[in-house]
Amino acid sequence: MLGDGGPRPASCVVIGAGVIGSCLAVRLAGAGVQVTLLDQAGPGQAATRWSFAWLNSSDKAPRGYHELNHAGMRAWAALAGELGGAAWYRPAGNLEWAATAAGHDQLTARVDRLASWGYPARMIGAAGAAALEPALRWPAAPAGVAWFPAEGYLLTGPLISQLTAAAAERGVTVRTGPAGQVTGFAAGRGTVRAVRTAAGPQIPADTVVCCAGRWSPALAALAGAAGPVPLVPWEPPRAQAPGLVVQAGPAGPGGPARVVHAPGVYLRPHAGGLVHLEAPDAAVDLHTPGAELRRWADELLRRARQVTGGLDGAQVAAYQVCVRPMPADGQPMVGWLPGPRNVYLAVTHSGVTLGAYLAQLITGELVTGTAPAELHPYRPDRFLT
Repeated sequence: MLGDGGPRPASCVVIGAGVIGSCLAVRLAGAGVQVTLLDQAGPGQAATRWSFAWLNSSDKAPRGYHELNHAGMRAWAALAGELGGAAWYRPAGNLEWAATAAGHDQLTARVDRLASWGYPARMIGAAGAAALEPALRWPAAPAGVAWFPAEGYLLTGPLISQLTAAAAERGVTVRTGPAGQVTGFAAGRGTVRAVRTAAGPQIPADTVVCCAGRWSPALAALAGAAGPVPLVPWEPPRAQAPGLVVQAGPAGPGGPARVVHAPGVYLRPHAGGLVHLEAPDAAVDLHTPGAELRRWADELLRRARQVTGGLDGAQVAAYQVCVRPMPADGQPMVGWLPGPRNVYLAVTHSGVTLGAYLAQLITGELVTGTAPAELHPYRPDRFLT
């Protein structure tokens, strides 16, 4: 349960107030740890704010990583219950279909594999999909639609607001802006003693946990890491990490109510009557000119109108290139950083799905000193070999 824990360890500085860092700060404080949470912008203002926030283990390999994500989905259900049936938790399900016969065969094979693993997944026809999501339009009749009833999404803005309030109730000190921008570490005898920021006094730390997403490699180097923290690059030439996020609306009556993965566009409801849109082929990066970004944003809305009702009167409300951290081998990095004895790292591409569960596992490890078996494959020192 939220707030339970073992014997109190020493103080902890958590760097990064995204979904993982905010969950972790609440858990650690509930376990009796003195926590300072740092962020150079504000809680949830980087990748968490613009994330598709899709809770799933739909195409996560290998099997162990699938199970970790499936546990992550269950952890959000439990946390929402602990916090009183939180409105940010939306287990609405996910519909997906393919445009080609080959794509349909691949989708069917994935559904069969997931079902054999005990994951809720099945193929349904277009009529069944229309009964679940009446807003859908079919540019071409699909041969079959995959239905994942246990999946859903989070509204990350309300989530972070509630986590920040819960952290404050538990005595967490939150520092943002220059006071939360880490500029270095005071270290001695292989141990970080304090964290320096761009403003304010340095912060003594017996343990530091880095949950800083794409900024993790630079912070690890500042802390004296003995090995790399390799992420997929996001600077040109274009890599996999950047993605265009579009918010459009208002969605009229009969708009989408679930997560939908259609050929060419992914969408889900968003706060304030908007719809969140992404696409697998939006060729953008952090240096794409604004006019090109706007062209892509309009294109995503055009595609969304083709597959769902409720958007005929919608307009693009906001768009942003979002850089989501992607470890070089696609798997999370969670564990003690090689080098300094007291710096712990948590960086992963599936931060929203895994956030609540990783916070639970990391808190248990820091409080008890016992390494969770679930995290064994994901230790950062695997890149030293």
